[in-house]
Amino acid sequence: MRSLSQRVLMSVLFCLVSMSVITVPAFAQRTRKPITWVNSDIPNFPGLEHKVLKSETLGHEVGYVVWTPPGFSVDADTRYPVVYFLHGAGGNERSDAAGFASLIAKGIQDKTMPPAICVCPNGGMSGYRGEVESMIVDELIPLIDSTYPTRADAQSRVIAGFSMGGAGSVRLSLLHPDLFCAAGSWGGALAFRGEPEKSPLLPAVKENADTLRKNGYAALLINGDSDRPDAFALLAETFRSHDISHQVVIVENTKHNLGDYHKKTADQMISFLGKQLLRNR
Repeated sequence: MRSLSQRVLMSVLFCLVSMSVITVPAFAQRTRKPITWVNSDIPNFPGLEHKVLKSETLGHEVGYVVWTPPGFSVDADTRYPVVYFLHGAGGNERSDAAGFASLIAKGIQDKTMPPAICVCPNGGMSGYRGEVESMIVDELIPLIDSTYPTRADAQSRVIAGFSMGGAGSVRLSLLHPDLFCAAGSWGGALAFRGEPEKSPLLPAVKENADTLRKNGYAALLINGDSDRPDAFALLAETFRSHDISHQVVIVENTKHNLGDYHKKTADQMISFLGKQLLRNR
């Protein structure tokens, strides 16, 4: 017959196991939450507008947000560079659209960023791979260039994002080197799961190195010291070996929080993106 202490221990273990059994399905249920592809309830911010793309690739409508700078007019002779911003996992096209647009607006005012259009697509939970990758590359970018007075070349197009979007910005820029001259990542990673050394981005750097250098490509990879500080170590090593411009920044006392990245490195990110666009004008 078990002693009292043994019975108490068994009861505690049973409760812990029961809690884990309850918790896992609840978490799994949250991750399977249906994606809302069109979210038109955007913040009231000057220049911000919600749009809908009827995507043949996805087989349904998908929302995106466009911000145009002060003084913008489709009838003017001015042609604008474009900044694409990719949201993180669990977000959508409205996530930080106003926040990031306000950073672009400040950069324009401070003259660290040229007057530019900002586009925020909805990437669902795709990691900006597969059909969503095709939607952005084959449908959204051509649509923006045909609808707005853009400078439709790689030297006039940059991409940035947070978390899944940070990783996605690096991914899209390296796999499609003819589209972008810069990628900025906050809290991204070469691989969030699995083995980073097997990332397709490593051979992509080698294969596309000539095009990247020709377009004046550069990457800014920012992670917190408590947010996978070595997330892009292998990519940085590969960049170095192929003479691709890049900077890795580790921010002190910073976890996986976009607000913290904004407070501590927003000026650095916008200045970097703006410098890439200004140097290629």
